[in-house]
Amino acid sequence: MSPLSNVIGVVLALTVLTTVPNNQRLGDALQVVLPLAALACAAAQGEGLVILGRYVVLEVGIKTPKLTLGDHPMNLRPDGGGRGFPSGHTAAATFGAVHLLHHCSRLHPVTKGAALLGAAFTGGSRIEAGRHTLWQTIAGALWGWVVAVAPWSAVTWLRRKTRRRA
Repeated sequence: MSPLSNVIGVVLALTVLTTVPNNQRLGDALQVVLPLAALACAAAQGEGLVILGRYVVLEVGIKTPKLTLGDHPMNLRPDGGGRGFPSGHTAAATFGAVHLLHHCSRLHPVTKGAALLGAAFTGGSRIEAGRHTLWQTIAGALWGWVVAVAPWSAVTWLRRKTRRRA
């Protein structure tokens, strides 16, 4: 098991311990902690720039529908607000967890499982808080997964460029 796996495991455990019993706060924290853990893993492998590029794509894919759908029913939140499609918290947490699962092979399986559970919990916390519908949350999770694993040519090119420099 790598030292990075230990650090990520400890960070995930501390995140849970410091936010319990508030589920919404835990979801808020995990949507930041999981992508940062993925960034740490990518940076350790010399691919920090690649994951940052993917994260920019993730954010554009989150913000664009929120801003362009306006008052469409799909974009309305259960609590009456707008800009609900897709769930950005769920997308970010899923992106981080899936990246850890697919690209950080040295992580302990328990750490990978905890990351996936954290992403799922984040989506559930958004529904429980009345901030998103099930469909908005599923859309966020799918978008986070796609951005984390898609073999885009620009990302592949960027990965090759960063590996040549190393």
